[in-house]
Amino acid sequence: MAKKPKKCTRVRTGCYTCKIRHVKCDEARPACVRCTSTGRKCDGYPLELLKVGEPKERRTLQPALAVPLFTKAGESISFDYFRRHTAAQLLGCFHASSKDLLILQMCYAEPVIRYAAISLADLHRSFANSVNPKGQSSSNTQHSALVHYASALTHMKSLLCSKIQSMDTFLTACLLLSSIEIFQGRYQAADVHLRCAFHMSEIAKGTDRGAATQDSPNTSIISKYPMIGTLMRMRFQCDLFLDVASTTPGALIKPGQHFSIAPPDIFTSLGEAQDILFNQIDRFFRLINQIALAKIATTPGVTSCDVGDRRKYPGAMAGSEVFLREMQTEGVSGLDQWDRAYQAFRSRYAHTFSTPEQHAATLVEIYRDALRMLLQMDHSQGALAHDPFERGFGLLLSRLQLLLDESPQPACTAEAPPVFTLEIGIVPILYFIATNCRNYGTRHAALAILAAAPRREGTWDGSIIYTIAQRSVALEEEGRLDGDQSARGIPPSSRLIGMEAGIDPVKQSAFLVLHQLEHTRREKIKW
Repeated sequence: MAKKPKKCTRVRTGCYTCKIRHVKCDEARPACVRCTSTGRKCDGYPLELLKVGEPKERRTLQPALAVPLFTKAGESISFDYFRRHTAAQLLGCFHASSKDLLILQMCYAEPVIRYAAISLADLHRSFANSVNPKGQSSSNTQHSALVHYASALTHMKSLLCSKIQSMDTFLTACLLLSSIEIFQGRYQAADVHLRCAFHMSEIAKGTDRGAATQDSPNTSIISKYPMIGTLMRMRFQCDLFLDVASTTPGALIKPGQHFSIAPPDIFTSLGEAQDILFNQIDRFFRLINQIALAKIATTPGVTSCDVGDRRKYPGAMAGSEVFLREMQTEGVSGLDQWDRAYQAFRSRYAHTFSTPEQHAATLVEIYRDALRMLLQMDHSQGALAHDPFERGFGLLLSRLQLLLDESPQPACTAEAPPVFTLEIGIVPILYFIATNCRNYGTRHAALAILAAAPRREGTWDGSIIYTIAQRSVALEEEGRLDGDQSARGIPPSSRLIGMEAGIDPVKQSAFLVLHQLEHTRREKIKW
């Protein structure tokens, strides 16, 4: 008589790693023996096992799983890729790994986050395959990303129709959904998710009415909702790329589209310092564009079409010296206050920094120095404003190169995919140097670094940005005076005074409008 098979009781309380592998977990703490004995990383336990003392809002993420976690073929593979690669990179090196773990925990409790995570993992795999010479075709992963994104949207609708139990869950869902749109170049769609997040958290109350809020948020809102800082920086990035095919991005002419956050006496983390620094950078670019647009709009005889004419910007800036000085004085004061809080934080905690945190601190300081340069420039000089800062650009580039030498990016392989993060990293600052520093050696060194390794940093695709920067630089260099490698070697008539780009990441092409003082060129480029 055949023996009856031994009945197996499914255990639902194991660690994440054992769940993915479909093996029984011994549930040892803090890491299970099943994982550690085989050399694997134990990624902890679901939220239902959190301690009773956890904050109430976090304890709402505890529902037990009543159905299998993955119902379609390939989902477990994609989620494992998200767990091993995407989650670790997504929020960058500025924030504690507890955020990554929190997102993983939410994946088990909330379907919208789970499906969004799978979609992001598929996009990450597709990007890795596109830059890996031995990579597989990315068509299947792109299709899978769209399918799971649609599933995530369906569950997001259900979440909105019901009472939101956890604001952290809702903000994380908005973060991931906007990320999917950003990584596919759909910045307006991403902005919808970001606006939804700010509306629900009551931070951007009154923004859509076009009126500036009277009570500026302080750092307590970021402390209460850790995802807010990342969402704010994503909104800043989207605004840079919104309506890029139009001459006048709407986000630049609407007052009250930014938050002004006062720095504390001392920061509590690198993430907080980064949040507030990028808030100040966001504010600078908004104000300087609003000053130029307001000057053009109030000039007698100007039509609505003229307001968006980038060739009118130099004249508008030249006639706005008083407003520019006031804006810069305020900006310098705010940056000095930020720097005092940062130096106090660094003197107290620098000795505890890990190597990634040291690299993050260096990157923060590079952006601080770049903002200080911008605040010291005479922007009424237009494209000539950057020339006195050749040495400053060179120092920024040297620090970036040193940072890359200390943390080199490995060759792209299946086990070491390319950088794929929501955080602003080295790509924007390299683009800033290449397009604004007219010193031949400095700008071409920045282009070389951009070309060396593919990266996705929020809205900034390194390959696309390199192609656009290379074309902009080449156009200016056509007019360089023989034998003069300095910034003065490019005469004013050859300099770009504005550029617009309509980018299509799917078709791998962009439509550029390049403005010089006497000419406007329209070109289509591919990569």
